[in-house]
This record gives sequence, C-alpha cells and structure tokens, in this order.
Amino acid sequence: MADQNTSIPSMSLSWVTLAVIAVIGGFSLWSMYSGFQALNSEDSEFAMAYLLIGAAGFAAIGYMLFSTRSSVPRKPTVPKVNVVTTLECPDCNLKRVRDFKRGDYINKDDESCTRCEGKMVITGIHKRAEPKKG
Repeated sequence: MADQNTSIPSMSLSWVTLAVIAVIGGFSLWSMYSGFQALNSEDSEFAMAYLLIGAAGFAAIGYMLFSTRSSVPRKPTVPKVNVVTTLECPDCNLKRVRDFKRGDYINKDDESCTRCEGKMVITGIHKRAEPKKG
C-alpha cells in the first residue's frame, strides 16, 4: 500500500503568476499582430520594434514558467526519533519508562502505580538511548 503523505511533484503557479503571464501574453500577442500589420505597410522600423517587443514578452513567459517549475519545494526528510516518557511513583519510588504519548508533559499526574496504586508522575521526556556499538 502506498504512503498517503507522498505526493507527485508538480508545477504549481499562484493566481498572481497566472495573471501576470496572461497580461504579458496578451500584450505580446497584440504587439506581434501590430508588427505583422506594420510589415504590410511602409513602417518597417515600427514593425521590427513591435516584433521585438512581442518576442521578448514570449521569452519572458518562457523564463517565468521554467523558473517556477524548477523551484518546486521538496518535502524535507525528518529522521524518525524514538521518544520515551519516564514515570515515577512518589510513594513507592517505582520508576517506569514507556513510549511518549501526545499530551505528556513534566510533572503531569498520569497512570496509577502498578505496585501501590498511587498516581505516577511524569519526571522526564527524552530520546531513547541508542545501544552502544563496539
């Protein structure tokens, strides 16, 4: 079964970026159209300027799309840490270690003691010690 938290990286653009692309694209199309219309008339200088502006607009759109695609954030890998909670009974001094549960905090009255039926208090929360190698 696949992990539900994994996602396929995709190109995600904000609505502001899409609006900017649409405006630049519209202006570039208008500029290219005007450039081709000016080519048919005797204004070759204006035609080249319009065509250059249109081409620059389309180049800007391409740059925006490629730079957005390469900057898709990747989910950082966080190492799994085994956290444990230390409980002590103030009456009989029984000490017990169990896995951490959400809501645990130091000095919290937690479970009842298995030896004297008193309330055990959380005295420590820490990472489980790794067995020494060697």
